[in-house]
Amino acid sequence: MLRYVFLGTPDFASAILENLCNRYCVPELVVTQPARERGRGRNVEPTDVARAALAKGLPVIETDNANTPEVVAKIRATNPDLILVAAFGQLLKEELLALPKYCLNVHASLLPRYRGAAPIQRAIWNEDKVTGISIQKMVKKLDAGDILVARELPIESTDTSESLFKKLAELGGETLIEGIKLIESGNPQFRPQDESLVTYAKKITKEEAVIDWHQTATLIHHQVRALYPWPVAYTEVGRERLKLLEVRTALRTAPGKPGDIQTDHRSFLSISCGDQTTLDLLRIQPENRKPMTISEYLSAFRGHYPYHRMERL
Repeated sequence: MLRYVFLGTPDFASAILENLCNRYCVPELVVTQPARERGRGRNVEPTDVARAALAKGLPVIETDNANTPEVVAKIRATNPDLILVAAFGQLLKEELLALPKYCLNVHASLLPRYRGAAPIQRAIWNEDKVTGISIQKMVKKLDAGDILVARELPIESTDTSESLFKKLAELGGETLIEGIKLIESGNPQFRPQDESLVTYAKKITKEEAVIDWHQTATLIHHQVRALYPWPVAYTEVGRERLKLLEVRTALRTAPGKPGDIQTDHRSFLSISCGDQTTLDLLRIQPENRKPMTISEYLSAFRGHYPYHRMERL
């Protein structure tokens, strides 16, 4: 077994760490981000990786900067064969990258497509039919290292970022172990990325969550799926924000202008979109209320629902 140090932060990375511990061996050291305020209560909580590591009794370093002399020294002291990175959230400098023979990163796309911060969300939003995991050698340039192994995963029409994160985390752990086995064989074959095919997946922002009803229903459907569970696509109803948790494109065409509402006041509510397309709302969350089905929503707000056009902010 190869000795390794694991660097990661969110639940995507903790799932990969669990896979490594259960199916390969435990790390010599785990490095993660510091505990931060999380959730509505803004309670200070450790990262998902820290929680998983501590539950297994693993040594953990929580740091804002893994490149400090102190952290580098602690990693060096473990004499690692590998440094394994998954959604760590910090750039590693050359001194750290040069410590082991191989420093590998688990990236949630088929590189060189979607280098950057949000490959899973952008793949859904752009209507990709397939995504995957790339195990790459880490280099100074972001996500530009040679690929050791890659595995594909189909994107289902019902996938959200939440469901695809879970699938890719599982595949990421399996693929990483496959990559480690290739290194153990003594003859790993890395292939360079084709720079002519590079695309970037920029970080998701809250500003992207607002819905423009002049887009087609299909594009809005992708937006809703891509932005669930964060930051969650929304529109304005009167002066209140309405989050869209689950929607579907409708077969019927829209008789009105983009943003016009169609409803039977009992079980369905549809919005007219661009190109005469229609979007059915299935599950939503009114401002300061719990998530609810569209039937529950129409029942709760019957007689008070503002039936007017929903406009973009």
